[in-house]
Parts: sequence; structure tokens; C-alpha cells
Amino acid sequence: MGLNCVGHAGIIGRSDFPLKLFSSGYGRIFDPCTAMIFDTVNLPRNDFQLALRAIEDCQEPRYQSDLDAVINAVTSRQREYIAGRVLARELLGRLGVDAQTIASGPKREPLWPKGVVGSISHNELFCAAVVAQNSVVTSVGIDIETTGRIDRQLWGHSFTEEETEHLLQLEPVAQLRQATLFFSIKEAFYKYQFPITQSWVGFRDVSVHQEDASLYRLTAQISDATLANTVLAVVESVGTDQVIALVIDESVLKAANRRD
Repeated sequence: MGLNCVGHAGIIGRSDFPLKLFSSGYGRIFDPCTAMIFDTVNLPRNDFQLALRAIEDCQEPRYQSDLDAVINAVTSRQREYIAGRVLARELLGRLGVDAQTIASGPKREPLWPKGVVGSISHNELFCAAVVAQNSVVTSVGIDIETTGRIDRQLWGHSFTEEETEHLLQLEPVAQLRQATLFFSIKEAFYKYQFPITQSWVGFRDVSVHQEDASLYRLTAQISDATLANTVLAVVESVGTDQVIALVIDESVLKAANRRD
């Protein structure tokens, strides 16, 4: 059964492109349920597309290249990979870019068409993708995580001493969410910086600082992570138990806000 607009996480679906409307006990909603995430944030929408959808609703149209890339993987991995490519191709189409194949690089990073930057993420339920013209943004990174997945054993490898101290001051429920949020932001930043640097940046090499309810600033802890000083992260909840993070050029976000 597909995502029914109350969804696995209890969210009502929204859409950023015309789709057939239908009615339910939850009011008028869109089908299929494609959420226009970060729709409260001013972004250059004409050259910047992003969306969230259930993995099971992103299996078609698939291409042989999608199947070939994960032919030896377990079924769940195949479905996740295919969902990312299906959703990314749809978003590329909204930019006017035709891409039947989105191959993977040596580090499993998506290889985008010329003139485009992008990022794909998934968890066990949802797939998220973002694409943009590289004339508009330097790079982008997106990540979705399930709250509670980042347990205390991972903290030492993922968080700075300052971040760990902050987490220890929180109540258990808030602690689980904040740890997941920090992790998601750092994962999104890694996806942002890798196409530019082609190098590894560890999670403890950047620190995360909250600016307001949904906006976070990153700070480099080592010279190889200086790109962190030029970006901002925007975070949203997906239902009650998941978070999604988008990392984008600070200059782009500020310019969009000034235009508004």
C-alpha cells in the first residue's frame, strides 16, 4: 500500500506541482503524496527543486541502469537506490534537464548532468532529493534520519566536546532528537562538500550551532573543512520521529530572504 497522505510518519502530504486532488477525512490533499519540504524557506525555486516521497511510491519509471547499479544488492537497498534515482530524475525534469542515467562515482556519490548539483538521501521509509543549477548554488546536501538511530555509542565519533556537553544537558526525548538532528546536518554537509573537495571530512571536523528554530550554522574545526563556514543548514521534522536537513550556501539563502 502506498503512502496514503497520513503516511507512515503521520504527516499530511503536500505538493509543489499540479496533481490530481482527492478528498479524505484529512481534507483535500494531493496524490501521490510528494511533500514540498522546506516550503517555509525562501529558495530560488525556478532553479532549485527538492521533494520528499515514500520509497514505495518512487519505483517507476525505472531504467536498466538503475537496476544494473545495484544488481547484487539486497532488495531493500535496490528499492532505496531506485527511489533516489526516480525522484531525482523527476526533479531534473522540472529544471528542463533530461537524464535517463544518474550514475554513481567511486565513493557512491551521484554523478549529476553538466550544469547541475544535487543530493539524494533516504531512510527506511522515505526518499529525499534536491537538484539545482550550478549557476545558482555552489553545491547542496540533503539528509533524512530516523530519531533515536544515533545512540550514545556513536557520539564520540560524531560530535565535538561542546556538542556532547549540550546533549547531556537535555531530557532523554529531546536528547534523542537533537543528536539525530546534529548527525543529519553533518551528513548533509559531507554531501555538500564532497563534490567540491573530493575529500573526506569527519563529523567531528565541523561543529553545529543553532541560530533559530530551524536554522543552524556550521563552523570548521580543521582547515580542510573551511567550507562549513560558508553554509547554513535548515532542518524540518518529518512526522514525529524523523528529521531532514538541507545544507546550502549561506549567500543563496540570505539573497533569497532579501528578495522576499
